[in-house]
Amino acid sequence: MTYSDVIILIPSHSLEDFPTEQGDVPAAGLLNAFAVAWHPRFLARMPQLPRWHRADDPPHAQAGQLVLIPDICDGWLPHGWAERAREAGAVVVDHLHLREEMVAAALAPLEPLDVELDSDLVADFFALGTCWLQVELLTRHMRNFGNIDEIRLQNRAIAAARAVVAQDRETAEAHLRTSFEILLEARERFYPVDCFLLDLCLVIPEVANEQLRKVLEAPGPVNVLLTGRDLQKLADEQPDLVELMRAGIAAERVELIGGERDETAVPVLPAASWLHELQAGQRIFERCVGRSPRVWGRRRFGLTSAWPQILKKCGYVGALHVVLDDGIYPDAEMSRFRWQGCDGESTIEAFSRIPLAADTASTFLRFPVRMAESMDHDHIAAVCFARWPEVRAPWLGDLQRSQKYAPVLGKFITFEHLFAVTGAPGKLSQHSASEYFSPFLLQHAARRDADPLTRYAGHTRRRIAFDAANWCRALSAALQGQTIEVAAEQELELLLEDCGPDRSETAELANLEDRLQTALQEWPQQLATTLLGAKAPQRRGVMLLNPYRFPRRMLVSWPSDVPLPVVSGTVKFVDEATTNQGPRVTVDVPGCGFVWLSYEETTQPEVRKAVDNARRLPPVGDWVMRNERFEVSFNPATGGILQVRHPLKRENRFSQLVAFRFPRERQLPATEDRPATKSQYAETRCLGQEVLCDSGPVLEVATFGEIVDQLNGACLARFRQRTRLIAYRPEIQIEVELSDVKLPDGDPWNHYFCMRFAWDSSSAAITRSLLDGAQQLGGDRFESTEYLEIADETERITIIPHGLPFHRKTGPRMLDTLLVVAGETSRTFRFTVAVDHPYPLEAARDALGPVLAVPTTQGFAQSGTSGWLLHLDVRNVQILRLLDLQSDNEEETTAVGKASGWAIRLLETEGRGRPARLRTWQQPLKARKRDLRGQTVTELAIEGDVVLFDMAPYELAELELYFA
Repeated sequence: MTYSDVIILIPSHSLEDFPTEQGDVPAAGLLNAFAVAWHPRFLARMPQLPRWHRADDPPHAQAGQLVLIPDICDGWLPHGWAERAREAGAVVVDHLHLREEMVAAALAPLEPLDVELDSDLVADFFALGTCWLQVELLTRHMRNFGNIDEIRLQNRAIAAARAVVAQDRETAEAHLRTSFEILLEARERFYPVDCFLLDLCLVIPEVANEQLRKVLEAPGPVNVLLTGRDLQKLADEQPDLVELMRAGIAAERVELIGGERDETAVPVLPAASWLHELQAGQRIFERCVGRSPRVWGRRRFGLTSAWPQILKKCGYVGALHVVLDDGIYPDAEMSRFRWQGCDGESTIEAFSRIPLAADTASTFLRFPVRMAESMDHDHIAAVCFARWPEVRAPWLGDLQRSQKYAPVLGKFITFEHLFAVTGAPGKLSQHSASEYFSPFLLQHAARRDADPLTRYAGHTRRRIAFDAANWCRALSAALQGQTIEVAAEQELELLLEDCGPDRSETAELANLEDRLQTALQEWPQQLATTLLGAKAPQRRGVMLLNPYRFPRRMLVSWPSDVPLPVVSGTVKFVDEATTNQGPRVTVDVPGCGFVWLSYEETTQPEVRKAVDNARRLPPVGDWVMRNERFEVSFNPATGGILQVRHPLKRENRFSQLVAFRFPRERQLPATEDRPATKSQYAETRCLGQEVLCDSGPVLEVATFGEIVDQLNGACLARFRQRTRLIAYRPEIQIEVELSDVKLPDGDPWNHYFCMRFAWDSSSAAITRSLLDGAQQLGGDRFESTEYLEIADETERITIIPHGLPFHRKTGPRMLDTLLVVAGETSRTFRFTVAVDHPYPLEAARDALGPVLAVPTTQGFAQSGTSGWLLHLDVRNVQILRLLDLQSDNEEETTAVGKASGWAIRLLETEGRGRPARLRTWQQPLKARKRDLRGQTVTELAIEGDVVLFDMAPYELAELELYFA
């Protein structure tokens, strides 16, 4: 038996209304029907190509026909038509959707051949059938009539089929090539330029098997997305696969996408953390495969407006502006555009079309629609398929097979080549930070992770402590002309990031805390010893070190058995042991500088006492506390802060209380005190007040109470709030401890305990810190671990949540900082509110940064000595780190002799570019600005001991300074 005709029934009246939105099973049946119909065994004996027919009006069946009926047509066929067709002698293949099953059912009635057909060529015919259908559908989605040269295609395809049956491979391939070229000609009539296909293979060690080997050995281009940690694991466990990657990269068949060591929670981490992960990942790629990726991308959400600048400086040429995870981001789809960063200057080529899942039939049924969208709207047409190494669905293979004959539906290409060979760049797009919103909190709740909030706060605290200690160690090395970046620093930083928010429950966390405490003791001691010098006289004292570029006012404990210093110069206030905490001294320390105070008596006690009396602070009153800057009134009903005002002004700066939010708004019945109302919050009741300290440099009041469900009187939690004022510091410190907590459940953005803040001006602008830069808010939900600033034209308050990352604006004058959600185990939380501080990041660093006080047995000849070592004349630029020289050529290294010097990393934090001047403790001979790879950006002018340079908005810059 042979087939004289092959008919595919379709669930539509024509190809114009062909269905493209179907589930996987009906889509598979429909697509496979068109592929199987082009089997060379069928075509070799047929006078014509397979043809389709509408299922609701099928033709009269005849003997010798093969009728393929996809499952989706069941509701279209006239009742009993399939049975009547079989009775008429036709072979009907129905209720099947897998390609192998459909082929077996169609071949079963035929007599077996003497020789087996070449399976590779048979698969090429299936690819021809798939491409024929896709071209026909794409033609119609591009608003054109079918224009395939059917006669030529029929002649060539049937000739190819006969050559396959005759075992003539060369002739079969020649006719197949012409057949595919006929389809290409049809596509080029409505889109006469190149279009592209991108194969994005996601790789983790768990799926690195023989399928990945086949991917890496395949002749077609493939983009492999993986992290540095996963690559390192592959290199350790399966080095042969990594060698295949290296060979594929050399042959320009394999493009590695990514570059980060781990896909960390970028938007809610300090800038130093994500920069470390990026640079550490690049080093792993260079070590394992000889080069770091040129195109950045990630599976997990991690998009931010800061990326274009950083990626450009790290040597990337392109980025994937797509999310394979949850999250909100600007999702305008373009195959190529210029992604401009928040600095307003840096741009990088980017791809933002959402990849299609390559392992589903519905994807390829929808493919003509997606390609038509790209052809209509993009600078260049391109569609990306994302998949794991093993793909069971056959249609991606069909498209890949077509490449050896003609790029009918597009040429497979790597992302780097896509950005390099496609002419002029596309549209310029700048997205603000407010357009990105991470899914991390919801994901923690869905996974029931422990401590979804304080895991970030703990990491922020540890990162700031490490950076402060490391600054002391690096500065000591720079002063002595030693190597700055050493193994001890790198090992501790690696451990710090390994114990980050994504792995906060590891056993290494306790080890990290111990090693951080050791570093906080030893590294500042190294700097103090270096500053004092080997010939310093034997004098007991204390060295106060400031790792930040701005001056800090530090409150330090003073030994009770030694004389107190006099109030003068850097010493601003002295407290003579009025509490059980012992004497305390308030000292001003210069930015990037030090103060050394002697423990030897330098003044008469009566003079000190007179100064102390002159500095005495007002006492704490009933539900109020005051110092020279603030008057803080407490609400007797809630126990929170009722108002904060200047002693000579009436305006309230802000109010605060601890609260609980229910998932939905509730109707509250009327009581004697209030009418019926609606509220989403529980009632906070104060049960009392306690004065903890009413004199000296620190004033402290505690209020305590409970949070109650108004409808049933149930206690949801008890709280104790300690509010603290420190003399001569423009800030209010708040510490809240919860107990007997009824843990909320469900959506953490709607059901939580929180710290509520309110302010007077509904027109005030709210700014949050994101990756250490000031960014405006967009939606009501947002992340920030550093600070939240509420400011109008004349006044500002800076709320510092001590690393708590998630916040919600609940009205024009109110916001919540989340304290406890489902899974959270911490019960003590700290806040600092700075009032009228002109630079909020300085306030945040000052509040979170450790006080580095080093007892010394040596000192200077004079009793008090202070000084700075680095000085910047602009306060919106922060010093992040000292680094080693990284010259980009030998001439650069030898231009100033033996190339002694160091580099400094700076960050503009306010979005305001401006010229800047850097001064150091010695005069530089040469200076340059470099990128993050060590390449020279520009040579810098030097005037005396001052280095002149420009900072763009939000710029992350590295300056290299050479000395004699």
